[in-house]
Amino acid sequence: MRAFILTCFFVLCLSLTAGAETKIGFVDMKTVIAKSEPGSKAMEQLKTQFKDMKDNLDAQKKSLDTLKEELQKQSMMLSQEAKLDKEAQYKRKVRDFQDMGQNYQRKLQQAEQNLSKPIIDTLIQVIQDYGKKNGFTAIFDKQGSGLLFSQDNIDLTTMVIAELNKAMRGK
Repeated sequence: MRAFILTCFFVLCLSLTAGAETKIGFVDMKTVIAKSEPGSKAMEQLKTQFKDMKDNLDAQKKSLDTLKEELQKQSMMLSQEAKLDKEAQYKRKVRDFQDMGQNYQRKLQQAEQNLSKPIIDTLIQVIQDYGKKNGFTAIFDKQGSGLLFSQDNIDLTTMVIAELNKAMRGK
């Protein structure tokens, strides 16, 4: 008798929760940041900010390529000592180039984080507000959730881009 009552209770609870609508959506955060107005502006600002560094790296790469060609052309004519000296010079310049490239990457990543933090903070608030306003039970990040399949009608990316653009214009 007791088992029967418990079974009835569980069936009743399940039927009540089954009646409640579960609304789930996902957002492709990378797409939102890349295609939204603030994200595009931040990327343009990064490109402008680091153009000089990139040009400097390209010039150093060209210089290294020229030095390597010289070394290959002159290797037969140079004495062993001169050849070793040129090779050491080339290796030193390669190390300097690699260090500069890594330094450039670190600075670029730091600047990208600094520029994207306010956008991401606003984006999270926009998604939370959108989810509450439209009755979503959960909204997931498409990239980070491990989502393998979803129907197109639950992709909220374009709506969130529009909401983010509105929110950032207001700031």
